[in-house]
Amino acid sequence: MESRKSERTRPVVVARHSGGPGAAGTESFTLANGMQVIVREDHFAPVVALQAWVKIGAADEHEAEAGVAHVHEHMLFKGTARRGVGQIAAEVESSGGLINAFTTADHTVYHLVLAGRYFATGLDILADALRNSTFDADELARELNVVLEEWKRSEDMPVSRAYTDLFRLTFKNHPYGRPVIGWRHTIAALDRGRVLDFFQRWYRPNNVVLVVVGDVSLDAVRRHVNTAFDGWQAAPLPARARPVEPPQLEMRTTAIDMAVQEHHLLLGFRVPSAHDPDAVALDLLAYVLAGGESTRLVSTLEAQKELVNSVSAFAYTPQDPGLFVLLASLERKKIAAATRELLSALVPLRTDLVGRAELTRARSNLESEFVYRKETMQGQARLLGYSQCVFGDPDYETRYLGKLAAVTREDIQRVAHSYLQEQNLVAVVVGPDAARLAPTPHALAAALAAPAPAAAATRGSRAASAARPRANPRPGIHTRTLENGVRLVVKEHHAAPLVALRAAVLGGLLLERAETNGINNFLAGLVTRGSRHHSRESLARAVESLAGNLDGFSGRNSFGLRGQFIARHAEEGMELFLEVLRHPTFPAEEVEKRRRELLVAIANRDDEPAQRALELFYAAHFPQHPYGLTVLGTRPTISGFTRAALVTYYRRLLAPSRLVVSAVGDLDAGWTLDRLEAALGDLPMPRPLPRPLAAPPPSRMRRVTRHLERQQTHFVLGMRGGRVTDSDRAVLKVLEAVLSRQGGRLFLELRDRQGLAYSVSAFASEGVDPGVFGIYFACDPSVVERAVAGVLTELTRLRDESISATELEQARKYLLGSYEISLQTNTAQGDELAFNELYGLGIDGGDRYREALAKVTPAAVQAAARGYFNLSAYTLAVVGPRGQADMRERPNGRAESSSKRSGANGRAQSSAKRSG
Repeated sequence: MESRKSERTRPVVVARHSGGPGAAGTESFTLANGMQVIVREDHFAPVVALQAWVKIGAADEHEAEAGVAHVHEHMLFKGTARRGVGQIAAEVESSGGLINAFTTADHTVYHLVLAGRYFATGLDILADALRNSTFDADELARELNVVLEEWKRSEDMPVSRAYTDLFRLTFKNHPYGRPVIGWRHTIAALDRGRVLDFFQRWYRPNNVVLVVVGDVSLDAVRRHVNTAFDGWQAAPLPARARPVEPPQLEMRTTAIDMAVQEHHLLLGFRVPSAHDPDAVALDLLAYVLAGGESTRLVSTLEAQKELVNSVSAFAYTPQDPGLFVLLASLERKKIAAATRELLSALVPLRTDLVGRAELTRARSNLESEFVYRKETMQGQARLLGYSQCVFGDPDYETRYLGKLAAVTREDIQRVAHSYLQEQNLVAVVVGPDAARLAPTPHALAAALAAPAPAAAATRGSRAASAARPRANPRPGIHTRTLENGVRLVVKEHHAAPLVALRAAVLGGLLLERAETNGINNFLAGLVTRGSRHHSRESLARAVESLAGNLDGFSGRNSFGLRGQFIARHAEEGMELFLEVLRHPTFPAEEVEKRRRELLVAIANRDDEPAQRALELFYAAHFPQHPYGLTVLGTRPTISGFTRAALVTYYRRLLAPSRLVVSAVGDLDAGWTLDRLEAALGDLPMPRPLPRPLAAPPPSRMRRVTRHLERQQTHFVLGMRGGRVTDSDRAVLKVLEAVLSRQGGRLFLELRDRQGLAYSVSAFASEGVDPGVFGIYFACDPSVVERAVAGVLTELTRLRDESISATELEQARKYLLGSYEISLQTNTAQGDELAFNELYGLGIDGGDRYREALAKVTPAAVQAAARGYFNLSAYTLAVVGPRGQADMRERPNGRAESSSKRSGANGRAQSSAKRSG
């Protein structure tokens, strides 16, 4: 269910035939029925990814059936002649796997990732779905209601609305002008006959590419694939009748009035397809404009002039001609100035050559994505499928890399001059009073013709250090505790040429009070904006020159710094990481910029109602504990923080006894430990920030409501949860899996059978102090009370009835498989080591978690349900339009944003996996 923005238009790949860390090479073959099969053996992790790329997408639909390709994404795993509703998801999840699908304009992709030992099971499921889906009429009717809920959600999202209009205006003849999900009236008009007709037209083996990557053998894949697809007959495919979009001769603009807080500006320029020689130069142009902190638009419009809350650029180059897109999120009073500056910044690219250093950074960062992507089996599979379907060559990445290396500064100037022209522009503004505030075509044309103001000179970064020592070939985990209490955890992992660094301390909301609320998140966004030897911009240039990343994070239980670098730059990257950790300068001007970012984010927090429901829930559930505060902080606290207070708090936060630093990857453990000790051994020991008292469990039911005029209602229902160190943590995770996964009770009963929701999930969110066990639900406003009652019924069943041994085993395998899949990357392993050590679980916490899962019994699950599911003392938070039955509003000033967002809050909020 991807938007166009998230479709990969540039292959993110690995070197030809090298595959991932343990790859044995890529092979392809074609079955007698025409189905193409691509296999890459990679034995680095005990995981296999299977993907079926059906070469049919939303752009191949007839106008009256718009959305039918996306409906197949929903229906193909809903039942076959051999497997009933819910059985496919349950079988995958009980094999330790994950199953999902996505639709683009050009393709529909069905993907599984599971333990390698269950490869044959996964393949059988995928083949069965592709060949034998039944499209049961009753099930289809329920799922169409779910799709309509998904459509409503997209209508509640301002950026989604803006993209819909951007493509509608750009492609007036070509079907790229239709949203992938379809229009409301076309979705409502779909029936089993139309769906089956589409399936029978396009779902043929000669229109499918099967990709298998992971812990398998080529011989086994050949044998099982031939068996699974034996008897599936090829058939002639219909002619693809995509009309050609005529040239655009004049600028096109529109405005969408929408009751949200933040405004969004989208600018699009028509560009050619992925097959055009200019496509690679357009990728580089997008990076030069807004690919990193040091790039032109980010450094000037966002960091220096503060005209936008965020800005990004990408080249959408699909099968047919596409679109070069610029997106800015901003305040209403800055729309005119920001639009003028943004468009005028494009002019020098048409007339002057980009700097040599700019091009080198852009090229290095695009190349580095290839290395980062090869850490996961599913990442490799996605690229292979994309390359085959679009270019007819699974190893297209080699050609792409060659083209990337050959692009010159003159090429970038040429494509900018060719495509960034007034008559080629489409502009969309969304937000309150957008029609009145949107720049006129005359103003847009004038800005695009005006020269950009000269950029301020910036300091250069330090010279790179000497080559790092040769890696020690011995694998393993190494620990060291320094005299001042700092704990170091280093793991050699030589399979991929990457190094991930993490520094984590107890912090986040856990150590805040009402008067300091938001200070951890304030510091997390500020810590990389200047250090002893670097300004904000020179630090960004230094990091991006190493093709790395470096940023702060803050959550409910922790605060810290994270970095990732290519192994050949590991020493230089570590020096930057340690300098930022030990010697951030918190420049006064950056403090004020950060303050303004956060105040804007606080003002815009209603723009994401799902997140607002979570904020409201936590505030109501923890009235006397800092978990009830907001990560963003409040307007009074953010306004009141002084630079001196921030510096003092940071020094106390970085208490050595609470600091853990992990390093995982292609490194030498001995050298790394010595370097970290040299840098951190003299870290002073300040008076640590006090821990809060644990909050008493709720003794009564709490219901709170916030009214927002949206098409969907979102609610969170939850109870007191456990600590991360509790002995029954694994039991709670089993309860979560029993309820939450696609084969879980909430999904099957309330989403699939009753059709009440597009999105429903359970979460066991443990903390250093007791956390929560909650349910999130998104539904039509008219069914809120039915949905709440349905959730309570399922929780009561778990209290009253023991789960079966089969259901327990399915949940256990799902958790174990998900855990293995989640640890494919150095980053994930570094997170686990750092947070396990920080929270008192130890470096063997993962092993003990797996052991605990193996010991969970049905009786333990029922006992946990009875102990935690106090249905007379739950908290219910509801966000949605007025008129919901029995929803009483209770104002609570502390219900503010607590999770990473797009737009203003995407930059304003810093969070990390397992930080809260």
